[in-house]
Amino acid sequence: MLGLTLVLAAWLAGVILRPAVAAYRAAHATTVEAVERALAGDPRNPALHRGLGRLYQNLADWDKARAEYETALQLRPTDGYAWLDLALLADRQGRRSEAQQGLDLALRADPHNVAIRWEAGLLLYRWGEREPALEHLRYILAVDPSQRDAAFQLARMLLEPGADPRDLLPSEPDGLINVLSGAVSHEDLPLAEAAWTRRVSLSPAPPAEIGRGYLQFLLDHGEGRGARGVWRALQAGRPPSVDGNAVWNGGFEADQLLGWGLDWRVERVWGVDVALDRFLAARGKHSLRLAFNSFPTLDFGGVWQLVPVEPGREYYLGALARATDFATRSGLKLEVVRPDNETVIAETNAIAGTTDDWVPLEARVRVPPDTSLIRLRLRREPAPGPEANLGGKVWVDEVRLE
Repeated sequence: MLGLTLVLAAWLAGVILRPAVAAYRAAHATTVEAVERALAGDPRNPALHRGLGRLYQNLADWDKARAEYETALQLRPTDGYAWLDLALLADRQGRRSEAQQGLDLALRADPHNVAIRWEAGLLLYRWGEREPALEHLRYILAVDPSQRDAAFQLARMLLEPGADPRDLLPSEPDGLINVLSGAVSHEDLPLAEAAWTRRVSLSPAPPAEIGRGYLQFLLDHGEGRGARGVWRALQAGRPPSVDGNAVWNGGFEADQLLGWGLDWRVERVWGVDVALDRFLAARGKHSLRLAFNSFPTLDFGGVWQLVPVEPGREYYLGALARATDFATRSGLKLEVVRPDNETVIAETNAIAGTTDDWVPLEARVRVPPDTSLIRLRLRREPAPGPEANLGGKVWVDEVRLE
């Protein structure tokens, strides 16, 4: 009885361990001899036969390579990789129709395999079959973010000059996100816009981090028109913009300043405390309060907003402001600059001292014809000469650009 048990144990060990040992050898095999040793331990493993076939193919031993691929298919007729290997072998030998047949069978056997789709796209690209190759690359863009950049670059190459970039777009929401991410990483503005426009029309809404990333991409490139549309989509249900006013939350009525996108941004500057004032306002319930405790050399521009505008258009810039004990010859004003080089386009009159009521800050703004995004900021320049330390408060409200 003990002898029979030992025999059975040895047999089971062989059945279980032999394929494992063969797989280990195959994983570390780089020569024909090494794979053959692995096959001796697991002769019915189609992956080993495929691996041996590829080694023979690299050695230009076409007949032996074909024999190994065919053996793999005998063991597993639905092995998409084996059909693909046969297709690539036939292509290398110049047998186009046989290669096409093998490729069709590989895709039929494993239609969702990204690796096979990738090889199919490359093979069809070499054959000059642009549209079928693009179809496989669209699939990869839609389902496999890890291959996104490579697939995107090849797909972009395949598009004919002047072709509509929307030809690359898949229909699935996740696929559109992949295309959008690829377009942003490669700074492809037209394709990114097309992907965003199609994606934002679908449900559910795009993830917030995707929208924020695309918005920042547009802002970095000075694309005001597109940035406004993305911002509005991201801020659905938050109504601080007023029709006709290009400034977002110009009345400071929102409960907080978001500090990103097209909302107001406040930079920490020593000697200037910036906060919403919930008790004093020209209109509505809030205004923006700036409290100063600094030197007369203070150079301040730490409250600003990026504003989309129409190139070449003339705007009216206005705000209401009041001051208390803000004694200086260099008051606070609104200033419009180009974001790319900080060139001043326009500035309002300045407020200083103590005012009895709200006073207007006003200017006309002519946008340069090559500009669709400006930076609007509260500005205080260093005093032109000696004066006392800077103190007091200034309130700003109802900022408009229209």
